Amino acid sequence: MDLFFLSILFIASGGIFALLLWRRFTAMKAAGVLAIGAGCFLGLIDALSKLFNPGQVSFSITYLNGLSLSFKIDGLSAFFLVAIFAVSLLAAIYSFHYMDKPEKALRTAVNYLFFSLLIVSMALVVTAENMIAFMFSWEIMSLASFFLVIYDYQSPENRKAGYLYFVFSHVGAMFIFAAFGIMYGYTGSFGFTGALPETAKILVFILAFIGFGSKAGVFPFHVWLPHAHPAAPSHISAVMSGVMIKTGIYGIVRIYWVLDLHTPLFGEIVMIAGMVSGILGVVYALGQHDLKRLLAYHSVENIGIILIGIGIGMIGVSFNNPIMAVLGFAGGLLHVLNHAIFKSLLFMGAGAVIQKTGTRSIDALGGLLKNMKITGVTFLIGSLAISGLPPFNGFVSEFLVYLGGFQGLALDKTAFVLSLLAIVSL
Repeated sequence: MDLFFLSILFIASGGIFALLLWRRFTAMKAAGVLAIGAGCFLGLIDALSKLFNPGQVSFSITYLNGLSLSFKIDGLSAFFLVAIFAVSLLAAIYSFHYMDKPEKALRTAVNYLFFSLLIVSMALVVTAENMIAFMFSWEIMSLASFFLVIYDYQSPENRKAGYLYFVFSHVGAMFIFAAFGIMYGYTGSFGFTGALPETAKILVFILAFIGFGSKAGVFPFHVWLPHAHPAAPSHISAVMSGVMIKTGIYGIVRIYWVLDLHTPLFGEIVMIAGMVSGILGVVYALGQHDLKRLLAYHSVENIGIILIGIGIGMIGVSFNNPIMAVLGFAGGLLHVLNHAIFKSLLFMGAGAVIQKTGTRSIDALGGLLKNMKITGVTFLIGSLAISGLPPFNGFVSEFLVYLGGFQGLALDKTAFVLSLLAIVSL
């Protein structure tokens, strides 16, 4: 058995073990954390191996007269798997002490079950080789994350956040389904193929961009994000903001390469969406007094930065400018990983602070370095990284996007204006 599927088996078993042992609180948490953590560690090792040793590994389950759930790990999949397994591993370890209410033992066990399902489904989303496997995994991911958001379902605010997330998730899924339906209508195949007329490609990309953008939190589809992240437990917020919303970015990049698009229009659409998300994410964040809502709006901003980089890369491909293409895609994808690291650090730090102080109000959280030294220092590091200051990781990826933007100044008028605006907005 391939190490990837062994890791999936370990992670899935973690949720089942936790549910079976729910009457023994500490044993339940230990079983869940050990199995999920071991699976994530194995998955991370496997993803790193496949990332640095390019190749493709495929697996298929056939049913119903030849229909199949097919999965494949290529370089892009391996890159996203690294982020998924790394953040999920840290979140699993963090959860052992964070989930500390024995009176909520059954609810905690259910949380571990859906946590394991979320990790498994994210991994399957980025490795799905056909539309059926993708939509199957995407729906499991959406449902698992919904139940994690409403963990504290007795709170009306949390239930509202969960329902809002549920609606946006499924509206987005409908757009993705429509895009896949058009692809199937033209090709007669559930496989990802770009053998479509140009007009159909435009429609498919726009539908897919809206669908995936809803999951990524791209403006104006970000509405669910500042409600869902504060409602979820902090280790779940770390996973959702750090890696789950990046499955939307994965979908945008994957559909772009599948359709083999070479018209600057698509890169321009992505860049504009990125700039609007980046600027408005910061504007909304400045008005927040709730720590987790502040971090949620910063996710909107950083998704914008990622999209600016990807848009620059797409325009570089359209104009046959390899330097611009490499800088744009490298900066955007590196920011996927960098944001996963520092945002998960910030959300887990926020969870420790909230658990210690009992408040999410930023105005009441002065003196953190004095009272919680380790948390204060790590939170400061995460804050410097998210600000894009050197020598932290956020600076490196943003700088690559900057350099890619400067390459666009030498192209046509539209690319010049967009590149200039992107440089200013960063």
